[in-house]
Amino acid sequence: MPLTLPPPSPPAWPNDLLPLRKELIRQGFHVLLKTPPAAEMYGQFEPKLRTIWIAPVTVPLEIMRTTFLHEAIHAAQSCPHGRMTLLGFKANVLPVVEREINGILSTRYGHANRALEREAFLLQSQPNVVAVLIRALRTRCNLKTT
Repeated sequence: MPLTLPPPSPPAWPNDLLPLRKELIRQGFHVLLKTPPAAEMYGQFEPKLRTIWIAPVTVPLEIMRTTFLHEAIHAAQSCPHGRMTLLGFKANVLPVVEREINGILSTRYGHANRALEREAFLLQSQPNVVAVLIRALRTRCNLKTT
């Protein structure tokens, strides 16, 4: 009889992201470590379904953290009514970072989404992003905070 190994267990979420994941779930979002429905995407947020997908391939690529943060920002932007609006986050970034963000926005995103995407790219790299997002979710979504 051939030896069969059990399927690998899904990777654990980084400890520093667990409070944010917990808050998203508390606020009624679904957070899935699963291939997104949209083709060739590392992450996806669907406001109508209140669902975040993070592709498992982001773990070995070492981009799970930034992908999850980016999609979590979109979840916060979707509150309170499921329509994406800016959080109002402002940040000063180095000119080289600004050019990189502008390059990504001009080649990968439609004009209508650029402000939302720009805010997500700016916020995902901030050292206090988890605390900012938890506060935004509690303030904007306010479904359950206990």
